[in-house]
Amino acid sequence: MLPVLKFLREHARPGTFGIESEETTYERDGAVLEATVYRPPGFRHGAAWVLLHGLTVPGRQHESLVRFAQALAATNALVFVPDIPEWRDLRLATGVAVPSIRAAVHALAQRPDADPGRVGLIGFSFGATQSLIAAADPDIATILNGVAAWGGYRDVHRLFRFGISGRHELDGREYTIDPDPYGHWIIGANYLPLVTGYEDQADVALALRTLALEAGRRRVYAWDPVYDPLKRELREGLPAPARQLFDIFAPPSGHPIRDVDHAAGMGDALAAAALRAEPMLDPGPALARLATPVLLAHGRDDRLVPFSESVRLGRELPARVHRGTAITSLFSHSGGTQAGLGVFGTVREGVRFAALLNRIATMI
Repeated sequence: MLPVLKFLREHARPGTFGIESEETTYERDGAVLEATVYRPPGFRHGAAWVLLHGLTVPGRQHESLVRFAQALAATNALVFVPDIPEWRDLRLATGVAVPSIRAAVHALAQRPDADPGRVGLIGFSFGATQSLIAAADPDIATILNGVAAWGGYRDVHRLFRFGISGRHELDGREYTIDPDPYGHWIIGANYLPLVTGYEDQADVALALRTLALEAGRRRVYAWDPVYDPLKRELREGLPAPARQLFDIFAPPSGHPIRDVDHAAGMGDALAAAALRAEPMLDPGPALARLATPVLLAHGRDDRLVPFSESVRLGRELPARVHRGTAITSLFSHSGGTQAGLGVFGTVREGVRFAALLNRIATMI
């Protein structure tokens, strides 16, 4: 059976191939961190992937990531999923990204059941762009045979502007979509007190972190009304002048942003503050140094990171490494939808999606 068919069958019906899992560890700068390994029954030696989670409380145990890892293992591969505790705490801690990925890649390559000549890296969302940055590190690049970045971003200003306002554009065409509130809760939680004029808004940032962590624990989309009671409670606990600011980030469910221009401006201010604090949020300097083949993928209706960001990434990748950019309507890591595709559109997208999965599965 072709690898892509095995992937699709396992993803649709988890347990079909009896994928085995094993808890293990890896060492990052002297700290012993947890990881999970997935492999098909009887696996002895072969292709091996490091699979990265994004900014999510469940981390490597997120249901969608586990399902993807099991499906990837069904293609007759070893899958190593490292835990990055800072990302589970919803901190955009770029300082740990390269050391974590380096440690995970080396730990995987040194396993007796991994073929050191067939090692790849897959990152989702925040982990996607950090994978590209890490792959430019010579100590990592010498081991990697391929990188797949799913749902990554190129430009922090565009990312944050979209995260707060829902606006993005590509080639002169403007798009507007309701952004996933989870994204702007995380943005505000991490960087609001670093914005000039908002240095005293740590209470708002803490309230937003509380919301984001609760969404991670409940695993219910952030725009669900289930969070409205917590929003009211957190809002009432803030000083009166801070409540209007809180409302920009966390209005009641079903209430659209009233001033989109102001929200977009807030996104730009947050991006500037974030880049001052963590320059490695910007993947630009790393892209030209990439020597490992890269495949990009993105959900067209993604509500955390707009698809236009992967298109921009693809346009800036050196031609020698770029293996394609796939935009699909069948998979988004936040709120994607197949509505409006129709029967023939769904079939067409299904064929494209299968081709994308096959390219990933056979990349290394």
